[in-house]
Amino acid sequence: MHRRYVHAWRTTRQALTKSPTHLECNPPAEVQSLDLPLEEQSQDDVDKEVTSADMEMICGEYSSDMEHHLHSENVEEQSRAATWEVINSLNESLGSDLEEEAEDDSRDLSLAAELSTWASEHQIKHNALDNLLKLLQRHGHNELPSTARTLLHTPRQLDVKQISGMEYVYFPLTQKLQEALDSYSPDATELHCLDLSFNIDGLPLYKSSKTCMWPVLCAVMLDPVTIFPTALTSGLSRPTDLGFLEDTVRELGHLMNHGIHYRGRKIKVNLRCFVCDAPARALVKNIKLFSGYFGCDRCEQKGEWFNRVTYQETADLKLQTDETFRNQTQVQHHHGNTPLAHLPIDMVQNFPIDYMHQACLGVMKRLLLIWTRGDRVVRVSASQILEISARLRSLQKCIPSTFVRKPRGLEELERWKATEFRQFLLYTGKIVLKGILPNDMYLHFLSFSVAMVILVCPSLVQQHSKYAKELLNYFVEKEDGAFRQKPTSSEKQTEKNSNCRENLFKEPRLSYNALPSLQST
Repeated sequence: MHRRYVHAWRTTRQALTKSPTHLECNPPAEVQSLDLPLEEQSQDDVDKEVTSADMEMICGEYSSDMEHHLHSENVEEQSRAATWEVINSLNESLGSDLEEEAEDDSRDLSLAAELSTWASEHQIKHNALDNLLKLLQRHGHNELPSTARTLLHTPRQLDVKQISGMEYVYFPLTQKLQEALDSYSPDATELHCLDLSFNIDGLPLYKSSKTCMWPVLCAVMLDPVTIFPTALTSGLSRPTDLGFLEDTVRELGHLMNHGIHYRGRKIKVNLRCFVCDAPARALVKNIKLFSGYFGCDRCEQKGEWFNRVTYQETADLKLQTDETFRNQTQVQHHHGNTPLAHLPIDMVQNFPIDYMHQACLGVMKRLLLIWTRGDRVVRVSASQILEISARLRSLQKCIPSTFVRKPRGLEELERWKATEFRQFLLYTGKIVLKGILPNDMYLHFLSFSVAMVILVCPSLVQQHSKYAKELLNYFVEKEDGAFRQKPTSSEKQTEKNSNCRENLFKEPRLSYNALPSLQST
């Protein structure tokens, strides 16, 4: 661009140099010798100095000089007009070239950015990306980089530390937030409060090694959501302490108190939640695991042992609050302090329950296992299992493409994914179980299914959250026979089985009249 400007200026200067010289409009020497202008001198003084013949000669020479001068001015004006035409044409051509170059550069930048996003989303290997970039260069995209490291802006050097018994790298949160906001349109960033969510979890890196990574991920809650890492830890086991959270907590606390400055404006930063599964939530909050007697992070009841620790009580519970958590009122619930307590957040409500593990892979999977492989008093027959599987497969043609997976039979229950349990819980279970499960067991499942349908729907939960809570309380209170059976001897088990169904669903029996009522449904 600089060379183009220099070339245009040199061309313009040469055009100006070649134009005719400017002729100054000077009167003849005789007129210059007059001390005063002609109109200010008296006629007598003029007659005394010059004769009439001299005046005719002077006027003739003056008129000829003026004619030559006017002709020169016309030529000069024509030359100037031609010169400016050349300048305008050069500016127009230069502007069009610059616009074309800017469009080409924007297309190149857009292509490089889209390639980088595509490679990250689909986890393209670097050697495959290198071959793709070389192929694109051979077909005219010489502006693209040659290697994947350059395209993905992989840093050559990182400040790696040893923290929490693992290798640790921190990415400044403020800088990453500004880079994320730059990817949105100016209208999308015209906001007064920026909501953030964080996720902390562990994941294995290799199948043949124990090496794992514990990233701290931040999500910018705009449309679309942008996710980036703020800290990465890698090692052979989980972190030994919570030191890997200190940098993130320190900078996040500063942003929540003082906001972030972006494009001359100050934007308030709000923390929406920390999304973690149960083991990771126990780690970052430094509390007992869910399998412990005091592992519930919502209430202070002590669990009971029925082949595993369960929490049976639903009434008159002492709930956990932010104040009781920070004061560590229930000492058995805590292992120690956590850096997250330094943030101005609710240490209970800002840690939502993991719906996928608790409802889909938890309760729904356990119900299906009890119905298909549990005790005889609650287990359905083999022919009924085949009937349920046939009904599920018959629904495959009715499932829209918005669902990731089609229904599979119960013979593949061990291979079901969380999305399949979710689909069964919210949609297909009501259809395929009707007429096969006993009525009391079917109504027991319906109480759980309807409650989850309400809770996962943004509009229904605003109106019927209280009803969903009543249904879940009802579901837990009526599940004792299926979930509380302790292993006994064969004689005791035979005697227990004879009365198990009666004890499980004794008065009031499960019926539509016993379910919590909702007038609007």
